[in-house]
Amino acid sequence: MTFSVTKLAPVWVVESALGPDPGPAYVLASRLGCLFRRVRMEMLALDSFLEERREPGLILASGWRSGYAALKAGRRAGCPVVWCVRHEGRSAPMLRSMPFDLVVAPSPADSTARFCPTLGPMSIVSPALLARARRAWQERLEHLPFPRVTVLVGENAFRTQEEALLQGKKLAGLINRQGGSALLVVRDDSKPGLTEAFMMGLSETFLLVWRQGEPDEEPLLGFMACSDCVVVGGGESAMLVEACVADLPVFLMEREQDLRGVRGRLARRLIQDGHVRVLTDTLSPWPREVLDEAGRVAGILKSRWAL
Repeated sequence: MTFSVTKLAPVWVVESALGPDPGPAYVLASRLGCLFRRVRMEMLALDSFLEERREPGLILASGWRSGYAALKAGRRAGCPVVWCVRHEGRSAPMLRSMPFDLVVAPSPADSTARFCPTLGPMSIVSPALLARARRAWQERLEHLPFPRVTVLVGENAFRTQEEALLQGKKLAGLINRQGGSALLVVRDDSKPGLTEAFMMGLSETFLLVWRQGEPDEEPLLGFMACSDCVVVGGGESAMLVEACVADLPVFLMEREQDLRGVRGRLARRLIQDGHVRVLTDTLSPWPREVLDEAGRVAGILKSRWAL
């Protein structure tokens, strides 16, 4: 018995992802709730690859070359093409002028029929993924006292060892005030002296640590899923968005006046929208909506093209 590839995989993903993280087109495809296939850009140029039984119902692409190859294939196949942008930087007028059926990009601009802005980059982390992580990790972490605070440290979290030590001591004091514990994930350990100083300050509380380069798989999802709040220091925009997918209060371990660049603009929008607060002298929670931009955009695509 033969099955139509179109019916089995109505969505094609065309992108050349750089680094270990999935590209935005792949992230979006994974949230559509249907099968999809990854297609090499060079294969789209072959007429035989677009024969009738293999034509897609939707093509998702990211990157300039992949985008225009997908656009050409989409026009031949008679299907819509969605172009996904990984980083903020291009102007909204330029993005709105692109010849795709829909452009999805991190941007503070308003949406239009062919332009869908997102609050920061789309994340592979989803509420469903966190729910699975909770089931997998809750027994392993049951010995840790509540409240549990996941601490996520990325690049440029601290400028000096003194600052790192003081931040660790401050956070430990806030946790100890409530008799809780800290679950530390160090995403960037390129400056081990700063990491050691922060850990020394944080060691005044009950502490569980995972550092980049350790043999075990990164436990961030399990930590967040079993915690009461998240504290973020440094890192890129994607790391900040990832923390906001959890249904938890998210605190920035930075001063608002120190927030700069693309990440700084995103952090300020997250603060303005109530997703994030700057860490002061309390870890008190507040009601906030889960930030799931990939899920929101996937809903728009499913509604528009009946996937």
